[in-house]
Amino acid sequence: MIAMYALFTKTFAAFFLLLVLAFPAPLIADQAVQPPQASPGDYASSIGDAFVGEELAYDIGFWFFSGVAESRLVLKEDGPGRYVATLSAKTNGVVDTILKHRRDRYVARFRVSEDGRRFLTESFEKEVEIDGKGIRRSVHTVDYGARTVSSRSWGGGKPEKNTFDKIPDGMYTDDPLAAFYNFRFGVYGSIDEGKDYKILTLPKDDRIPEILIRVAHEKELRRKSGRTDAAILADAKIDKELFGSKNGDIEILFTREMLPVQAIAKGILLFGDVKGKLREVVSGGAAKKTSIQPSVSSNP
Repeated sequence: MIAMYALFTKTFAAFFLLLVLAFPAPLIADQAVQPPQASPGDYASSIGDAFVGEELAYDIGFWFFSGVAESRLVLKEDGPGRYVATLSAKTNGVVDTILKHRRDRYVARFRVSEDGRRFLTESFEKEVEIDGKGIRRSVHTVDYGARTVSSRSWGGGKPEKNTFDKIPDGMYTDDPLAAFYNFRFGVYGSIDEGKDYKILTLPKDDRIPEILIRVAHEKELRRKSGRTDAAILADAKIDKELFGSKNGDIEILFTREMLPVQAIAKGILLFGDVKGKLREVVSGGAAKKTSIQPSVSSNP
């Protein structure tokens, strides 16, 4: 029972974060498969204007169980040129009882670059709460002036840990939430069939973890998706130890409006494929001021 509980907590904590690591697609030019109706950069003067006020809610399930957990991501303004993104997640039903009413919360604070085209991480925080008590916390603080990332974690019956990592010259380091919005806005380039992407995240233990993404060709999209409203399939590869999976593979499906409608973590130990589905969208930023409104399908 203890081993099962530990695997549950690791799997769901990882999957909550999966929904932001598996970013939706950004600007797409010359896309062969159902090009998007509009992209964030088409109707916003800056990345903050594009997304502020947006809310995305997901349901999470595995095997034949649905709705065993849920998460919500919200972006708000936090002062001139600054924003805060909050991803909150909780378990439901029987799983909620097994995991002792687990609640996860991720908070990222950004500033906008001088040209307005990308979010720069200032801090990234995580808190895990069980039975109404904060059990484990971590804070990562980025200083681009000194080119350092300082990290502190404490609680949960473990000794406090403090680390200090350098950011290589000429490199940006994005927390998962900053990368989520940056990728959608086109910071890492346009999306094309068969194209590969490499995203550099916060330094850890003297290394820079990478997220690898490949955009599938149309035939592969149709074969794997089974959805009539899916426009893009992105295959992502994340550190397999994070999920306890066989290979760290994730599949993400997007609509024409560039919303991630579904993400599947493949081959999680004991659970098989763990799936997250978009349940609710509240448009934000420039999209809210235009006629561009996202659609969410109820198809499986």
